Amino acid sequence: MGHGEEPLTATYKTQRPPWIGVWSCREYKGRSDWWKEAGGEADSVTRSGKLRLQRFRYREEDPDWFDAKVADGSSLAGPLGLDSKKTKNITKKGDQPGELADFQDKVYGKSHQFKAIAEKFGLSKEHPGLDVNPTLGDLINSPKDHIGRNALIPNTWYHFGPRFFDTPLNQGAFWKGAAAAKYAAILLAPYTILEIRAINTVSVGEFGPKTFAKRYLQLAPFPLAVAFAWGFSLSAAATIRNKDDVYNHLFASAALGSTVATMKSNIALGTSAAVFSAILGIFWQYQRHSETGLQGMVAQPQSSGIWGGPLVWKQFRFGDQQIPEIRY
Repeated sequence: MGHGEEPLTATYKTQRPPWIGVWSCREYKGRSDWWKEAGGEADSVTRSGKLRLQRFRYREEDPDWFDAKVADGSSLAGPLGLDSKKTKNITKKGDQPGELADFQDKVYGKSHQFKAIAEKFGLSKEHPGLDVNPTLGDLINSPKDHIGRNALIPNTWYHFGPRFFDTPLNQGAFWKGAAAAKYAAILLAPYTILEIRAINTVSVGEFGPKTFAKRYLQLAPFPLAVAFAWGFSLSAAATIRNKDDVYNHLFASAALGSTVATMKSNIALGTSAAVFSAILGIFWQYQRHSETGLQGMVAQPQSSGIWGGPLVWKQFRFGDQQIPEIRY
């Protein structure tokens, strides 16, 4: 697994007191949850090296105190038996390194429905599989090959070819560049249509599949080269430094800005692109090692949740039918 046995994961310098600057090389070795009241229990998120966006000053503000985490493996609604309010939704692949097929096998095999049905009916290894709902977060069961696909409309076609997090960030720099170029190629299709419509690069009478493809190929070299330079440089920096932190994005942004400046012969444009990509990359990196990650948390249906809940009947007082008011 690269330089070590364990895959490289996103890291950052744990929350430090204000008397140690952000850019200081001095390492803080005191309490990571220094802002909490004396005698308070350790902050589980910060202790694990994650970024907690909201800090709690005293116990009554801390959900870990008034809503303690359930034991791992005992949650029925959480992802893979983990507390759904304390754990990000790890049934979405996000930036978890590994092959998509292996990830799907893991989530599918540990889902509540599969384990219960397999134990009751003795499913064989040759069983073609069944639809499962790993988090019980919606009313739709997902086929095994749709698990982990983070899309508004689940599909399979855009997962063909290289994928960015099939391996940790410090492995496969070329393939990460190719994956970034693939994503840019997908986004270029609607952009080409908008570009044709906005500045009339193809007349209405001549527009068709052939002219669209021709214009697409004319536009493709620049975004694909920029995307490849960013993805390759980001992974190469992580490989050389053996670290997955925000500083890798500075090298990737420099490579992106140089590519833009060279291809457009415009240093000012390249500098602006580098600064803009560095800002976005740092936001992306901090989101990765936050408590919610890129996956987000499991949806939490409450008393009037996303499907209406038990009080939704109050919204449908139509006609002469009287609503029962007896409370049990």
